Amino acid sequence: MGKKKFEKLYVNGNFYSFNEKKIEYLGVSQGKIEAMGSLNDLDCIHECAREVIDLEGKSVYPGFTDAHLHLIAYAQKKCHEVSLSDCTSKEDMVKRIKVHIVKNDIQPGEWVIGAGWNQELFQDKSYPDRHLLDDVTVESPVFLIRTCYHICVVNSVALKECGIDANTSFQDGGKIDKDQQGEPTGVLRENAMSLVTNQIPSIHSKDKLKALILEGCQDLASLGITTVHADDFSFIEDKKMLWQAYEELAQENALPLRVILQLRVASLEDIVEYKDMGMKSWMDINRLRIGPVKIIADGSLGSRTAALEEAYSDDLNNRGILLNSEKEYDEMISESFKNNFDMCVHAIGDRAMKIILNNYQKYKKLYKKKGFRPSIIHCQIASEEILEKFKTLDIIANIQPVFVSSDWRIIESRVGAKRLKYCYSWKKYFEKGIKCAGSSDAPVESFNPIYGIHAAVNRQDLAGMPKDGWIPEEKLSLKEAIYIFTTGAAFLSHEEDLKGNFEIGKYADFVVLSDDLFEINEEQIKDVIVEKTIVGGNLFTKKDSLRTAEDFA
Repeated sequence: MGKKKFEKLYVNGNFYSFNEKKIEYLGVSQGKIEAMGSLNDLDCIHECAREVIDLEGKSVYPGFTDAHLHLIAYAQKKCHEVSLSDCTSKEDMVKRIKVHIVKNDIQPGEWVIGAGWNQELFQDKSYPDRHLLDDVTVESPVFLIRTCYHICVVNSVALKECGIDANTSFQDGGKIDKDQQGEPTGVLRENAMSLVTNQIPSIHSKDKLKALILEGCQDLASLGITTVHADDFSFIEDKKMLWQAYEELAQENALPLRVILQLRVASLEDIVEYKDMGMKSWMDINRLRIGPVKIIADGSLGSRTAALEEAYSDDLNNRGILLNSEKEYDEMISESFKNNFDMCVHAIGDRAMKIILNNYQKYKKLYKKKGFRPSIIHCQIASEEILEKFKTLDIIANIQPVFVSSDWRIIESRVGAKRLKYCYSWKKYFEKGIKCAGSSDAPVESFNPIYGIHAAVNRQDLAGMPKDGWIPEEKLSLKEAIYIFTTGAAFLSHEEDLKGNFEIGKYADFVVLSDDLFEINEEQIKDVIVEKTIVGGNLFTKKDSLRTAEDFA
């Protein structure tokens, strides 16, 4: 062992091991762990490697994976849109939009885009409407999407430009809100948003896409994420251009972390397009990997569009929205499997999950034969029947513990006390032996994995509320919380032999933390900082900015 010459030797780290085996060093070559164990195995540390890195006794954990977020939407929001996150009033919204228009010199006729508003933070908890936005500008169309990305509000200019008036109806998995006079309020839900989004100019520059991808990847890596599952293909009109942007970055070895692409599908034609682009699930180009087809079954709880078996407790005539017919879901799932695509489905409500699980059951022999691992993303309102079906069909639950931080205040009002037993019931998933992976759904929530772990363990927001945790019996152990962001997520992407923990032959992807998660009080987890991120054995260093005028011209 002492004669071996590693490219890098990481020593003096407190390495976290799932099997509690003592690890005192990692020998890294060609981006992978080539050796690990006790320093007593090495004859002379400085003769064993070209470079020796002293981790100064810090705690070292496997690199974190975010198994579902919207990378380009995050970067676009950061760089070009008005952020409405944390707005506590409609007046605050108006102020931020006006500042954004002036700061960015938005000219009459140019679209004003924003994201992140949440009426639950307003005193009256009512939605903003076109009248509010008309007070901001009557010269430019305004489009503001809610924090859940399932509902939006627009001004009168946008309604007129998109041809939406009192005579406009929408039945295909969406809704146009109207006032007592039958006039549009400016609020559009789910698929109805396409009436507006189809009119907003799409990105037509591959270089701009590359810059946005790198901007997002840099921010992710800086917080300890070494692999991300990105749902981007609904954001860009030209799927081929987006694929080329990712493919070129991968071929140039420019991606600072590993990216797995979720292929958004709204119709059978989308599946054919991905196939014609030469894609199939789990093919690789350097740090880029093709993941599953992704479809959307329902909406969100915040906007009362998640599809529930029983009506919303605070809206008794509403059971939410299914974005497609059951037949269409069946066809899309079937064709995906037949064309060598694995599958993941956004489903929040119990009605949506039942439909998707029934479809999975219908094609179980097919996906098992192909070695696929279907999943459901979100899984927020479940039942005993649903959990049993997850287990029987071997479906993976892709969960977002950080949602608890924002949603705990509103859930009981949405679904009532009776249904709380199976709300965000992550512990029940573990107790059933259901495989779980962790994610954030950013920019809906922060992608900081430390916040996700905190929420899973404490069932609290960052202010430590509620005091003893929301539905505390559903708290995960710290080991389980780490698992879903490491080993569990690696299994989801068929990479359990390549990442997720410290083993010889796996990628040298890991993070150095300011504190040992197991040595501090659990309520202090949220304060832990990622000090270093190592991807493929190399230290990630964040650049000041990747954004330039030329990038975004």
